[in-house]
Amino acid sequence: MTASTAERTLEIEEHWIDVDGTASRYLEAGTGPPVLLIPGEGSVAEEWYDVIRGLADRYRVVAVDLPGYGYTEPIADASAPAFAAFVWRFVRALGLGRPVLIGHSLGGAVAIHAALDQPSRVPALVLVGSAGLGRAINPLAILQSVTPLGDLTVWLVPVLPRGPWLHTAAVALFGSCRPWRIHPAWWSSQARVLSTPVALETSLRSQRAAVGFFGQRDPVLGRLGDLPMPTLVAWGMQDRQLPFWQGVAARRRLGRGRLALVPWASHFLPSEAPEELVRAVRRFLADVGDDQVRGEWLS
Repeated sequence: MTASTAERTLEIEEHWIDVDGTASRYLEAGTGPPVLLIPGEGSVAEEWYDVIRGLADRYRVVAVDLPGYGYTEPIADASAPAFAAFVWRFVRALGLGRPVLIGHSLGGAVAIHAALDQPSRVPALVLVGSAGLGRAINPLAILQSVTPLGDLTVWLVPVLPRGPWLHTAAVALFGSCRPWRIHPAWWSSQARVLSTPVALETSLRSQRAAVGFFGQRDPVLGRLGDLPMPTLVAWGMQDRQLPFWQGVAARRRLGRGRLALVPWASHFLPSEAPEELVRAVRRFLADVGDDQVRGEWLS
């Protein structure tokens, strides 16, 4: 491979694909065993921008917009199990075979459900500040879910002057300790998405499916022992959305688990601390073994 060819394979490209009638958008870079990145609630694929660049020299890295978030069309059910079923339809449509699944926040819960549904198709799993690993969650998420505050947000953000940008800034400030480290591609893409209410409506439906008066509904912590694949749990130690001790508890339940705690990072770990996350993921996948990951890819 020439230098110019290698540079082209590392470029992040936007693509669209039809997934059983749902127009779906994703970012992609690199060649090799597939790694599928699943973003958090309300976020766009660009939250993984620097992670894609950090892994694309060795893997085929794909970051998908979940239905109703980003630019992918919405589907009727906005729950984590429904998104997990979409993920497998997306994997089939794109011909990814058996990808390593990496999910952040809601995307972590989606990845868990996908891995539980088809464990033989997941050679390794990475959960980044994952939802669904305990009841505890920031009280603001409960207010958004169980009171009219969520409906007010959906109505207000698109009509306020600079509303989408203000909401994007609020998400960044609340979700990170170092928002200045977040790639500009996320800021612009996220604000564009929020100029219409679709992503906000989907986010509210997801929240109401997953969060109630007593916190997160139906945690999957007790099912982690059913996951046979090596699993890395990564968490920002200053996470204000989901407490890092949920990651510690998850590591104890996993049969083949590993834990990476990142200091001075909050919930938006893939965007505010991508170098630290990439190092942890590369080390984890190297220990899993290229033969296992690549063998799963080729089989």
